[in-house]
Amino acid sequence: MKFTQTLKFQIGVALLALIALFSFFSMHTLKILDEQRTQGALLRLAGELQATAQHMAMQAMNYEKNTPQDNSAYTRDLRLYYQDLMNNTGQFDAICAAFSSGDFQRQLQGHNPATPVLSDNTLKAAFALENYWKKFLLALDEAMGPEEMPQLTEAARLIVDRNPMLLRKTRNLLKALDEDIQQRMQETNSIIRISFTIALIIAIGIMLWFYRRVLRPLGSSVEGFRQASAGNFSYQVPVTSDDEIGFLALSFNRLSSRLDTLFKLTARLQEGSDLNETLEFVSRTFPELLPLDWVGVLFVSTDGHIQLERAFGDGAPEELGILRFPLKNTLLEKCLNSGEPLHVPDIQHAALQNTSYRFLQVLAGRQRRDAIFLPVTAQSPIPGVLVFATRQAHAYQPEHVQLLSNLATVISLSFSRTLKLAEHARLAAIGQFVSNIAHEIRTPLATVSMALDYFENTELPDAANKRLQLAEQEMARINRLLADILLYARPLALNTQPTDICPILEKAVTSLKPLADKHQVRLHLNRPGDPLPMCADADRLLQIFLNLLRNAIEAAARNSTVTIKISSEDQDKVAQVEIHNRGAPIAPEHLQRLFEPFFTTKANGTGLGLAIVRRLVQAHGGSIVAASEQNNGTTFVVRIPCML
Repeated sequence: MKFTQTLKFQIGVALLALIALFSFFSMHTLKILDEQRTQGALLRLAGELQATAQHMAMQAMNYEKNTPQDNSAYTRDLRLYYQDLMNNTGQFDAICAAFSSGDFQRQLQGHNPATPVLSDNTLKAAFALENYWKKFLLALDEAMGPEEMPQLTEAARLIVDRNPMLLRKTRNLLKALDEDIQQRMQETNSIIRISFTIALIIAIGIMLWFYRRVLRPLGSSVEGFRQASAGNFSYQVPVTSDDEIGFLALSFNRLSSRLDTLFKLTARLQEGSDLNETLEFVSRTFPELLPLDWVGVLFVSTDGHIQLERAFGDGAPEELGILRFPLKNTLLEKCLNSGEPLHVPDIQHAALQNTSYRFLQVLAGRQRRDAIFLPVTAQSPIPGVLVFATRQAHAYQPEHVQLLSNLATVISLSFSRTLKLAEHARLAAIGQFVSNIAHEIRTPLATVSMALDYFENTELPDAANKRLQLAEQEMARINRLLADILLYARPLALNTQPTDICPILEKAVTSLKPLADKHQVRLHLNRPGDPLPMCADADRLLQIFLNLLRNAIEAAARNSTVTIKISSEDQDKVAQVEIHNRGAPIAPEHLQRLFEPFFTTKANGTGLGLAIVRRLVQAHGGSIVAASEQNNGTTFVVRIPCML
């Protein structure tokens, strides 16, 4: 988008135009006011000319009537009348000179007016008055005589005789000035009308442009959002421009299209038989629909508890350990009973209201502020709650709750299908195992049967001892197969209690020392100096590490070392165990199937060992991954949260 096409630029230009109009009118108004002040000052000066001329005439007539009879009266009149006459002539002369020269700085000092510009008629009248005034002054000087003994009587007579002409000249100037002012006022009024008309046209044009480019498209966008909030995801906003509002309309149309195709996306949810994949898909897809940086699923067990099965934060798996809570008198129970989404707008405040809200306390500890509980009950083999949460306070609005309400059935059915597929996959695996094991059991059972027949009521020679050993091996194999299938098929029940992972690994290393010696492999345990406590099932942990260590010893090269490294991450919140051997690398196509049930590359393997290990690790809320390189061997990394 070009900068000139953006509303930012266009509205900025419109605002600048309005500012320019405002500035023009303001300056023009100030100019008019200044001119009016100047014109008023000029009228006042012209009025002072007329008043001065009239004052001189009145004083002269009074002096003629009261001519002094002696020297003392003359001296008094000389002091009073003569001084007044000089003041009046000086004032008249200064004002008259200002009009003829156009320089009013001295006369208008203190008013700060604009520089007056006189018309030709006014200047002509001013020049005529000045010429007559100069002649008037010359005649007055001649009539008065020397300054030591001025002839005031003659001066008064001259003033009385010539004052009518002086007043006429003064009135002509005042009239010309008044006509000039009237003409200027008419011109000013015309300019104001024209300017106002132009400004009105520009303002109307800006308003029409603003309505067409901003208000009308914005109204369409608002209508689109209103339709979407009501659940009409197929509504499309008309795109009428290529500016920010046009981009907003395009974004809304893309969003509505995504929501409209949600049922197509649901097909992706229905394809996943793995809960991790399904939940990861939700964590990565749903942030386009609503604020979301944490999503988890909890399932109800038969003992009245609810357990956090999986969780993803910021698109990555969350390792929270074993989190089981009583369901009774909790918001989770309320959500399941209502069958409707439940909004918890302030998690931290709600967690403090009731001690039974332990799951909310966990969310508050993870710095989540707002959450929505979505029940997963429709046709689900296991009732559960899908939790959407975010760090943003008051992030979920009524439209988000309404959105999830509209999608609740689809999401619930999708998760129910995922659980069913997972359950069916496990049952199918068991069925496949039973089908495979039936053939495996026949051979050891036949061997045992022959050995038992042979050994019945007879002494045991060397050949019989060999058969006996073979029968014992086969029986051990059968027992191992049966134990693995039972462990994989039955629900896990963990006996969790505070324990330390380091002694458990030491015990596993000690137990497998004879096997390591047999394979000429060294075991090296690298443990931290401090204990690493956690809440876990010690027997199950020992089972995990015995299985992994046994596999590492059997896969390691002779005279090599199997390294077990214990460490902690995230400020002792997660214990990490790395088991590394320098044996032959695992092929990439085999590496990605290591944890699948019944997948094995060993001649006598059952294919359940690593599948059971992963199930035990996940039951503790942890994770296990494997990596194998050509020159570095194979490493299994187990991460288990240290939740006490």
